[in-house]
Amino acid sequence: MNEKFFNLTAEKQMAIVNAALHVFARNSYKKASTEEIARLAGISKSLLFHYFENKNGLYFYVYQYAEKAMLEGMKDYYDADERDFFKVLISAQMAKAQVLRRHPALIEFLMNAYLENDDAVETQMDSRFKDLIASSREAILARTDTCKFKDEISVAQALDIIFWMSDGFIRSRTEAQLADIETLNEEFLFYMELLRRQFYKEEYL
Repeated sequence: MNEKFFNLTAEKQMAIVNAALHVFARNSYKKASTEEIARLAGISKSLLFHYFENKNGLYFYVYQYAEKAMLEGMKDYYDADERDFFKVLISAQMAKAQVLRRHPALIEFLMNAYLENDDAVETQMDSRFKDLIASSREAILARTDTCKFKDEISVAQALDIIFWMSDGFIRSRTEAQLADIETLNEEFLFYMELLRRQFYKEEYL
């Protein structure tokens, strides 16, 4: 990235970021048009590539922006003191939903990025999402009160099952379903409740 991008006013930077979010959120990486991004941002394509070396560089800058916006926004809603395993996960999900209600383009872009299979970006995106999952996993396990789990159930294994369920849940949804935040959230919480009833001791249900 050309450092001159950061010399632009915040308004002009956001015009470019929002234009890229809009186009990348609605198209695969391959089909996303840099001409359209430049047009929506009110600049020429040559100037866009003056700020970003290529389409790949722009894509990853926008991803980093979206990830940071999501994580920072979640802090306003997330209950950092909760210790119940499922309440921790539900708190994170509800916080995420609140952010996405305020910034709907984020979910479209991040879902696209998660499901992207273009060779130009897939490896880097897979690596980034694996890092996020690993750090989330470590944080959840460190704070969880394990006494509520059935004796034969490992908390780490339960978390793995939930991550696998989440991945399958996302991949089984259509583009239109992924854009419906309210229904998506309700369905996800329903499945979380099913798992809670399987994993927790009777006295904690």
